[in-house]
Amino acid sequence: MLACLRSIARSRPTFRGAFAALSSSAPSSPDTGSLELQELGQTLIEGESGTTTYIPNSNSPYRAFVPNQFIQPHRLAYKSVVKQRGRPPTRAQVGPSRREAQYKDPFYRLGVDPLKQAMNPAMLLPFISEMGKVYGRNVTGLTKKNQRRVGKAIRRAKMMGIIPILSKRNIFQLSHSNISKK
Repeated sequence: MLACLRSIARSRPTFRGAFAALSSSAPSSPDTGSLELQELGQTLIEGESGTTTYIPNSNSPYRAFVPNQFIQPHRLAYKSVVKQRGRPPTRAQVGPSRREAQYKDPFYRLGVDPLKQAMNPAMLLPFISEMGKVYGRNVTGLTKKNQRRVGKAIRRAKMMGIIPILSKRNIFQLSHSNISKK
């Protein structure tokens, strides 16, 4: 007796229990609405060829297991079952290639040494953020050598007081007091 029950329990997929009332042979009520529900439940459980079909839930935060498919033990771990969100796109952490940098770098193109421009804040301000930090090569597009030399020139200018240490002020705009006097 128990062997018969075990064989029946193994042959039915786990999701059949949800449609057990719909797929039972004896209808609960004689009306035609329940017969339509039974047919609908049966078509959900069995496909056209009589095999069971699988309907995944795309809103679920977990990956679904496919019936009648071998599951490797590491796939049962929580990290394997939970759907992972994709990482947001980030800006490249590496600077341009050598050829691109030589094409974009104004110091390289003009043959100017950035270290000699430490006294010229107009030349250094485009390479500084609003908070006074030096932009990386991925933003500036300079060659490796000129990026190091621009950073050194900016540090020198900050120590001499030519560029503010903690912020980027536009020193080339006229102040309000100068405009009102004219």
